[in-house]
Amino acid sequence: TVRSRAWTGKPARFLKTAWTDAWESERSPGTLPMPMQFMLIADALPRISRSGDGELVTFPVGQIVGSMNQVKPAAQVVYDLIEEYVEAMERLNTITDAD
Repeated sequence: TVRSRAWTGKPARFLKTAWTDAWESERSPGTLPMPMQFMLIADALPRISRSGDGELVTFPVGQIVGSMNQVKPAAQVVYDLIEEYVEAMERLNTITDAD
């Protein structure tokens, strides 16, 4: 990830792409302050998204993205959440039954 002002004009964490690299390069004109930066790029973002160019498409991410290390189908993610919920409820029931 990188911290960039490329979307809003304020620092935010993004996945590193050619888009963020271009805005941070020496050849970049630099970013504008908020809200003008987003106003500048607002028309370009949907076009970039429709292009499917994975080198340009970027989006804000949180710190947790650093712990993401594999791709899972959505169904597996939901199954894992349910399984973890059941395990947590079983532990909770054990604790509350002991009282």
